[in-house]
Amino acid sequence: MSNLPLYFGKIDRLLADDGLVMNHGITTMDPQNRAVGMGAGAFIDRYIFPHGELPHLSLAVRAMSEQNLEVIDVESLRFHYAKTLGMWASRLEAARDLARSLVGERRYRTWLIYLAGCAHAFSRGWISLHQILAAKSQRAAMTPVPGRASINTRRASACA
Repeated sequence: MSNLPLYFGKIDRLLADDGLVMNHGITTMDPQNRAVGMGAGAFIDRYIFPHGELPHLSLAVRAMSEQNLEVIDVESLRFHYAKTLGMWASRLEAARDLARSLVGERRYRTWLIYLAGCAHAFSRGWISLHQILAAKSQRAAMTPVPGRASINTRRASACA
């Protein structure tokens, strides 16, 4: 994925030494990173996200690591996002007259197909949505991740 090193390198340069970054991105479930089939990738590239990339989670984590970012936590929101996209498609369809008047028939149908198709792809496990929490690898201070300091303290005192 050609843009990942540039993207994560920029994040590393902009991130404060003790800062955290949350990358929220759609990923492919195919570890070989093959093209999306049945013309879906070409459709998305042409009408929705030109020059977009869908890396496998392992490629995103590797690219972050190569750009001086230490992965702290990863969470998949695939099941939630399948439902969210389905709701967005339903709401767009329910507001079709207004949507058509604002953006025209072609753009309305394009986004309806995109949202419904993505909801299906997420529900089938073809794509996912991952949130990756990271920090600079060589942080000067080992600041705890917000919300975890009390957990770590409790574990330490419970073990003592």
